[in-house]
Amino acid sequence: MSNVFRSLLGATTAMALLLVSGFAQAQAKDKTEPSICVFDYLGAKGPIANLATEYSLEGRKNGYGFKPVVYTNEAVATKDFEIGKCDGLVATGIRTRRFNSFTGSLDAIGGLPNYEAVLLALKSMGSGQLQSVMEQGDYEVGGVLPFGAAYIFVNDKDINTLAKAAGKKIAALAHDESQIKLIEQVGAQPVAADVSNYGSLFNNGAVDIIVAPSIAYQPLELYKGIRKRGAVVRFPVAMVTYQIILRKSKFQPGSGLKLRKYVSQEMPKALEAVKKVDKLIPEKYYMDLSDADKADYTRMMRESRIALSKEGVYDGCALRLMKKVRCAVDGAAAECGLPEEYKVAANCPVRP
Repeated sequence: MSNVFRSLLGATTAMALLLVSGFAQAQAKDKTEPSICVFDYLGAKGPIANLATEYSLEGRKNGYGFKPVVYTNEAVATKDFEIGKCDGLVATGIRTRRFNSFTGSLDAIGGLPNYEAVLLALKSMGSGQLQSVMEQGDYEVGGVLPFGAAYIFVNDKDINTLAKAAGKKIAALAHDESQIKLIEQVGAQPVAADVSNYGSLFNNGAVDIIVAPSIAYQPLELYKGIRKRGAVVRFPVAMVTYQIILRKSKFQPGSGLKLRKYVSQEMPKALEAVKKVDKLIPEKYYMDLSDADKADYTRMMRESRIALSKEGVYDGCALRLMKKVRCAVDGAAAECGLPEEYKVAANCPVRP
């Protein structure tokens, strides 16, 4: 298990050790080197922690080195960043949305429907043309990483349409306003959760449905919640990302763009590793939707993105970028001929 997760996103311990041995003697650690709070559910040996080590060593060669500080509790890592204990943060896009609404909207429901769209969108994060939306106040995005497709897990395969989700209990991350609104929209009952109890709520029957990335299947033992009657709906409702947020005043000018470019260059390799994780879920558990149901889900997700954009939950400029990406992948999609309803700021660098 640990080997699979260490290899995720191309982060290997061997690579990290090789980099350390190459630079430890050549460059002593600067006492003023900034620190970054890194959330990794698996701790210091997890894939995100290993990536942070790799990026920090790469940064020391290029003037933006930092010290990773690993946390297994995302809420604590985020709080420590907010109060200044760390100068940067690596956490899920849902958590980091408060620091950058543009990249924090890349996890929007249905925003990136497949891995081809993910590759196009996340590679663009390394472009200097997006600099204006990468900075908000004293915060700057240092990179966006793919963490896999989020699927609907149900404890009864009869819950195979939106209509049948009505009245069911669905786990919702308490810090994500969009999840709660979407659950209420389909007539279901949101049950507040966080990373620490998300899987157990499903496994012990406290909720009927959860939405989780495929990488969560084994460590959270979600097969216990699926049991004999459950299933995984083979229709990604979102793409989960990890994001690097820097406090600009603590880093050298230009550090954010340098790090974003490096992360975007690694994107193809990272995405190939992510794709393999989907295969960890046994084929017998997957359930396919009819074309009509897929169309219903797609319509509902589009309507939800528009509504949440108007409420200020999602960034309209990010939604514009993702629509361009979706239509580049599938120009025949119905939405490509529809007008843009997103509320987009005047300074959005993404043209319609």
